Amino acid sequence: MKRFILLFFIVLAVLVSCKSNKAIKTKPDWVRNRPTNENYYVGVGIASKINNPYDYQQIAKKNALNDLISEIKVTVSANSVLSQFQDNKDFKQQFESDVKVTALNTIESFNVVDSWEDKDYFWIYYRLSKEEFKDLRRRKMLAALEQAEHFFQLSSSLSNQQLVQSIRLRVRALVALQPYLGEDVQTVLNGKRVFLVNELLQSIQHDLYTIQLKSIANVLNGKVGKAISEPFEVNATFRENQDAQNTIPYLPLMLTNEQGKIDGTLQTETDQSGIASFAVSKIYEKNTVQILRITADMNRMMKVDSLNFTLQNLLMRLDVPSTNIRLNIVPIKVFMQAHERNLSKEMNVSYIESTLKKQLVSDGCVFVKNENDADYVINIASNTKALGTIWGNMRSVSLDMSISVLEHTKNIEIYKNGLNEIKGFQTTDENAGIDAYKTACEQFILKIYPPLNKEIMQYE
Repeated sequence: MKRFILLFFIVLAVLVSCKSNKAIKTKPDWVRNRPTNENYYVGVGIASKINNPYDYQQIAKKNALNDLISEIKVTVSANSVLSQFQDNKDFKQQFESDVKVTALNTIESFNVVDSWEDKDYFWIYYRLSKEEFKDLRRRKMLAALEQAEHFFQLSSSLSNQQLVQSIRLRVRALVALQPYLGEDVQTVLNGKRVFLVNELLQSIQHDLYTIQLKSIANVLNGKVGKAISEPFEVNATFRENQDAQNTIPYLPLMLTNEQGKIDGTLQTETDQSGIASFAVSKIYEKNTVQILRITADMNRMMKVDSLNFTLQNLLMRLDVPSTNIRLNIVPIKVFMQAHERNLSKEMNVSYIESTLKKQLVSDGCVFVKNENDADYVINIASNTKALGTIWGNMRSVSLDMSISVLEHTKNIEIYKNGLNEIKGFQTTDENAGIDAYKTACEQFILKIYPPLNKEIMQYE
């Protein structure tokens, strides 16, 4: 009897164990059907054990958090500065992305409701109370508002001579508020209720409007591939302030060429006297008239850690002070010496010289008669030699030519090349030589001129 009772309990335990294991294997409802709850944000994450055998749990948790955050709706208040960009699809998408990245980095108080796995997959279920999230966001916004007000007050206490520092403090105030750019962030300043983000942007724009940039030189001359001979200066002053403290020190400035690329000192800032110096070391574009534009460098004024794309975009839309300088491109002067021979006799027509001149003129060069007036001196030497009869009365001639380019002011050879054994065919050696020159001109344009042009024009 005792044995029978013992056997009964053993069988019962096995059956209970099997039933329990079977229950564990059953998928819960939240795995089969994604849950919804009007009081909670819900996130469900899944990861493959096969594809991620070592970190499937971490991947599932990350996916669940992203899924939860995707439920948080991004709204823009009608009083927000962002309301004017609601129809800008790219701007709106980037703002929504910035909001969700911020939420991902700061979200708290979400709960793990459950997890489940089988041999192939792992699931995890998160939820976050909407009321708790709203309350937490409100408290963080109040803390950010207090910090922004502090930076704004500091900026207001600075003198005109500290304008750049003042603008940077207001940028820091905006950074504190950047998670709430789409919200109705109000405060009281000087007894007046204002929308703080709008107020900060408007005050920065107002200060930028007060800046006047003026170049001492209105027109500059330059050559393609060359430096502008002397540095040039720009003054930064306040438009309506005529007293001794009119200058603006330490203002970041940048130089651009509206027609293309230039090299040199393209970024600088004004010194203590409000003067900035620029230097152009190389001009790349051939346009005869170009515009050099000097502007306040907003990128460097707003150089603050953790500046998101949306705020950066707003700041870059502000109007910044600028001034223009006309750049006249002076033609490059070339002196050319060509000794073209056919069968060791000087030719009446210089085929290679004419081909080269045509190409250089089309690229904006001019030719001078005096070597001392030239930027570059080009020497060409060529000759042909008879090779004899090849068939019937058909004669063959071979041409060799060399070319060198000297930068006259530095007395440096910057280019040297040549063509060898260019063949010509005709019934006489002289005509075969002319045929060789015609072929050489075609080869010259294809092989010699591109690198020669690059050296003269200093292209990269």
